[in-house]
Amino acid sequence: MKNQAWVGIFLLLVIVPFYAFPQSEELESMPTHKNERGLSFSLASSGLGVGGFYRFALPNFLYIGMDLEFFILRDDKEFEFIDAFGNAFKINDVNRFFEIPLNIELKKRLFANDIEDNFRPHLMAQAGVIFGMNFPRELLVDEKVVQPDNEYELSYNLLVGFGVDVTTRENFFFTVRPQFRYVFYQNKIAGKRDHSAFEIKLEIGGQR
Repeated sequence: MKNQAWVGIFLLLVIVPFYAFPQSEELESMPTHKNERGLSFSLASSGLGVGGFYRFALPNFLYIGMDLEFFILRDDKEFEFIDAFGNAFKINDVNRFFEIPLNIELKKRLFANDIEDNFRPHLMAQAGVIFGMNFPRELLVDEKVVQPDNEYELSYNLLVGFGVDVTTRENFFFTVRPQFRYVFYQNKIAGKRDHSAFEIKLEIGGQR
């Protein structure tokens, strides 16, 4: 998963400079700047997330908004394989870990007056609270089945990312954004305190 995140960052660094210099002095369409809302899907280095967002348009192609997500994460050492008979097995599948981040975000559109309106590079920063929940599976200790206690932790998370919005219709857009999320809990949850991760964020949204 981490390799996929780096590939996404590399592709954006190559694509954006190519589009940053228009072939003609005048743009075919004037840049638009409206409120944004939509749904998101995140591919993290240790799991998956779904969520939604709403952003208010501010002057100078700046947005402020709120983002709520739900992540299903796996253990770092978890490994799944299929045997010769087609049966699936998991190794080190100890924790059932979930995270719910609720963030305030700032989004800044780049090159608004230099690139056609259907291709919109941007920077993203988020900060807010995150709630972690872990429901460990039963363990076999000294031939006895032991059920560990469930774990709940509330902490903060910070996020930075660089992406591109591509418009599919006049008021609809599709976004690809590699990003890094910093998460640190005061107490261990699912075996550790640092749950920072690279993510690739996909958004489908509309403007109004």
